[in-house]
Amino acid sequence: MKPIRRSSMSLLLAAVLATAVTAQTKPPTAEQVLTGATQTAKAQQKNVLIHFGASWCSWCKHLDAMLESAEVGKLFRDNYVIAHLTIQESKDKVALENPGAQEMVDGAGAKGAGVPVYIFFDSDGQRIATSLAMPDGGNIGHPATPEEIQAFAGLLEKTAPRMTAAERKQVTDYLSKQKYGN
Repeated sequence: MKPIRRSSMSLLLAAVLATAVTAQTKPPTAEQVLTGATQTAKAQQKNVLIHFGASWCSWCKHLDAMLESAEVGKLFRDNYVIAHLTIQESKDKVALENPGAQEMVDGAGAKGAGVPVYIFFDSDGQRIATSLAMPDGGNIGHPATPEEIQAFAGLLEKTAPRMTAAERKQVTDYLSKQKYGN
């Protein structure tokens, strides 16, 4: 067997390290995220809310702000395991997209809906609702208009059975008070 030269060993080591770094930074697949979320949801007796968004999306950031807010964030955490999947990224950030996430959105009927989109699943991974809940079947996105807020309240009633009417009103009141510069 021929010994490996130092320069060849350095190249081999660099290739292995590059592969390891790439493997560590590659986002998980949509299926992996859903599987992890449903396992947690089953253990915690909750449903799953998956938020599909992109780093450039200001409405996605508003949705995250609501889900994490001091005013209503606990209500969401008490009722859902919340997970994020990246889709529709700008060309320079396509590597951030979760493999299979756009297909999951398309399969739910939200192809071309823009972001944010969200899908609710039960703890067995069965889809129970989507953000395509406007009266015309359109995407709510981040609820900002009175019609979007009303449609969102209907989603909460359907997907968060332990959330009380008073808690849903707390969410809709929070949304109604928000001011957006968009």
